Amino acid sequence: MSVLVPAAFFTYMRVEFLHPNPSRDAEFCGMPLLGAIMLCFAVCFALSLFAGITGILSYLQLTAPRPLPRRLELIAVGSPAMAVFVIALAVAVLE
Repeated sequence: MSVLVPAAFFTYMRVEFLHPNPSRDAEFCGMPLLGAIMLCFAVCFALSLFAGITGILSYLQLTAPRPLPRRLELIAVGSPAMAVFVIALAVAVLE
């Protein structure tokens, strides 16, 4: 969910930016598209972080022999947040 919703929004925005309305006499600029990408990254990060935190809190409330599939699920849910964090860190360092 944290990846599909931002991806669907970006796809919609990309179609709108790449096929502008011919009634408007405007040139194409890539900055709104870059803004849409950054917004999608931020939404993906926020949704994944929220899902990861709530998943970890519920995981800690389980009894002592915690199941391995639940731990793998937490890794899968938190991986988009970690990926966006690593991308943002790389951009900040390389800037």
